[in-house]
Amino acid sequence: MADLASSCKDKLAYFRIKELKDILHQLGLPKQGKKQDLIDRVLALLSDEQGQRHHGWGRKNSFTKEAVAKIVDDIYRKMQIQSAPDLATRSHTGSDLFRPKDEVNDSFQPQPVTKVRCICDSKLLNDNMIQCEDDRCHVWQHMSCVLVPDKPTEGVGPEVPPHFYCELCRLSRADPFWVTTGNPLPPLKFMSSGVANDGTSVLQTVEKTFQLSRADRETVQRSEYDLQVWCILMNDKVQFRMQWPQYAELEVNGFAVRVVTRPGSQLLGINGRDDGPLITTCSREGTNKICLRRVDNRTFCFGVRVAKRRSVPQVLNLVPKEAEGESFEDALTRVRRCLGGGDTAENADSDSDLEVVTESVTVNLRCPNSGSRMKTAGRFKPCIHMGCFDLDTFVELNQRSRKWQCPICLKNYSLENLMIDPYFNRITSLLRDCSEDVNEIDIKPDGSWRVKGDVPTRELSQWHMPDGTLCISKEDNKPGVENFNELKIEVVLDLLEDTRKMLALVLVALVY
Repeated sequence: MADLASSCKDKLAYFRIKELKDILHQLGLPKQGKKQDLIDRVLALLSDEQGQRHHGWGRKNSFTKEAVAKIVDDIYRKMQIQSAPDLATRSHTGSDLFRPKDEVNDSFQPQPVTKVRCICDSKLLNDNMIQCEDDRCHVWQHMSCVLVPDKPTEGVGPEVPPHFYCELCRLSRADPFWVTTGNPLPPLKFMSSGVANDGTSVLQTVEKTFQLSRADRETVQRSEYDLQVWCILMNDKVQFRMQWPQYAELEVNGFAVRVVTRPGSQLLGINGRDDGPLITTCSREGTNKICLRRVDNRTFCFGVRVAKRRSVPQVLNLVPKEAEGESFEDALTRVRRCLGGGDTAENADSDSDLEVVTESVTVNLRCPNSGSRMKTAGRFKPCIHMGCFDLDTFVELNQRSRKWQCPICLKNYSLENLMIDPYFNRITSLLRDCSEDVNEIDIKPDGSWRVKGDVPTRELSQWHMPDGTLCISKEDNKPGVENFNELKIEVVLDLLEDTRKMLALVLVALVY
């Protein structure tokens, strides 16, 4: 038992106050006091019964020493999920019991602190955690709370997605024209309470209160700020969008707020987007009451945030500059792959009409959204086709539609995937002084190109290297060959004609 107490003492010294309070909460003991007081309370349970009675917990606590040690060990093991610093570095004993032998002499390197922020509001780690991929977030959440299967199967856990973002990071990507500056009502999970006996969904209501400080109230009064209620479907196939339940009814401080513009019985399609209603005029300083009703057995998450508007130029500034995005070599490789064919399975979503082996193909430079020639060629990086769209037009349209969807392959992405195509942008830059009628180019499989149609300068109608410099074609390399051949034919014909005339004269002379 002495070894048990000694081992637990090492681990307890490693814990922060938060972990110590979690242990005391499970043991049903007081959580007030300094860190050493909290450690002493746990160690007292690992001592003899006289020690427990001395601290006044003999009758309250029925945990055995093994049970207490197991709780301590579980908390310690959970903290290792995030590669927390080893016990030897953090403990006061200097023990190397919990470090690999080859790391005993290594110098201490500070590790990131584990951040747990789950919609269940629990800070405890367990064996089934998942981390948000956002570089500025990286919070850990419980899989059982945030991964909701489409069709729950008893005894089978939810499938872990290849990419995971927490609800707040999904919200920020859903509409980059709003940036969250505060969360008066943190994310709240709205679970289904089941269905009625006849199989229909039942009306569910959730009521919550949230505090709006004077500073927040003054902030949302400014023109560029607002107070917004948001809602997302936990297992939405389109990760980055808002979606409200069927037959949703929202009240804020007794005022009815409309949340959706589609019929209540209509499900949101994959190309649809719901709005986040603004409740600034319904809010007040201090305590606010919000009530959400729905008839929908799916699992949602909603909250209230203070949000600041972004303008179109501000959102465009979030897109990497051409030199900071994709390399020209990568863009050229994609064009060559599309024009030179490739693996059918790999290129299933790319431009089938362009994926042919031919001398050259004609590519239209008109934006699929505006119909005008692209000024700045934009694209989504994951797309494997070579089609582009006008970047400025696309962002302006999304200020209203919030569909960060490729207009060519119709796949859904987010602003962080948006970039400038360096290959096509070089071409459109060279055409800025051309009329709108000039909107087609011929491209060879090697990436060289030329402009079709009437152009202001002869150079644009000539073949260019992929980087935009003029190239010398085989025809251009022998500029006089064709004319020379024609000249030789004409000379031969003239000689033959002269010979014919001379023979005619000789025959006449012989006859006479």
